[in-house]
Amino acid sequence: MSVQSNKARPSVWNEKYSQPGYVYGTEPCQWLRMNQHRLPTEGRALAIADGEGRNGVFLAQQGLQVTSVDLSEVGLAKAQALASTRGVQLQTVIADLRDYEIAPGSLAVAIAIYAHLPSDLRPLVHRRIAEGLKPGGLFVLEAFHPNQLKYTSGGPRSVDLLYRVDEVLADFSDCHIVEALEGQTALTEGHGHLGLGYVTRLIIQKGALA
Repeated sequence: MSVQSNKARPSVWNEKYSQPGYVYGTEPCQWLRMNQHRLPTEGRALAIADGEGRNGVFLAQQGLQVTSVDLSEVGLAKAQALASTRGVQLQTVIADLRDYEIAPGSLAVAIAIYAHLPSDLRPLVHRRIAEGLKPGGLFVLEAFHPNQLKYTSGGPRSVDLLYRVDEVLADFSDCHIVEALEGQTALTEGHGHLGLGYVTRLIIQKGALA
């Protein structure tokens, strides 16, 4: 996970990811694992702000062709190392999401796991994702809710970088809601997300529900 601020700061994330081990662990986000049964087992997948790659690697383990995009070359190098350890292939792209284009109709799955985008950037990235999904394609999101400011388990300290369900859904008005919720959960993701937290979780499908 890399927060994309109004001015991207890859050096901050390079420093963070340079510490020993994996900041958020090597296992996927619990929400992603909980919805493993919904994931396709073929096609292209995109993981934005994928950091050290735990979620992108998990998608690759399902049989998907995964592209992990992040600001940090250090994080993505660790993502490649994790993919190698797990015996899967992972394409990594160092990019600012302001500039990253997505081919329309190319994706079976897109995920945004703790990819905290500022409010001025979020609609653009979400529009590109919505256009990038194939009919029936899934978008899976987990992010911290503004209520997370009351907790100490991780996440940005700016409300502009925190997500409410209704705000995200407004960016995907032509897609169907599979799951949408906000609430408290226990986080055990490395030392970066540890303890009780307050999150927003979504699964959205493009086109008719399966």
